[in-house]
Amino acid sequence: MDKRIHTLIFIFVIYLIIALTMVFSTTGQKMLTMMLFGGGGALILLIFYFIWQQSRVKE
Repeated sequence: MDKRIHTLIFIFVIYLIIALTMVFSTTGQKMLTMMLFGGGGALILLIFYFIWQQSRVKE
């Protein structure tokens, strides 16, 4: 099979595992929600930090 097909199957399997965890486990729901919002917050913090650094370099 093509490498793209393997990649799509891999992504689907990961998605299926996450979806089943969210449906069948309240602990999984809490953990995945925590990772989503915690990771999103850390990503936003890093983006603003790098924008701030780039604006200081120009001055």
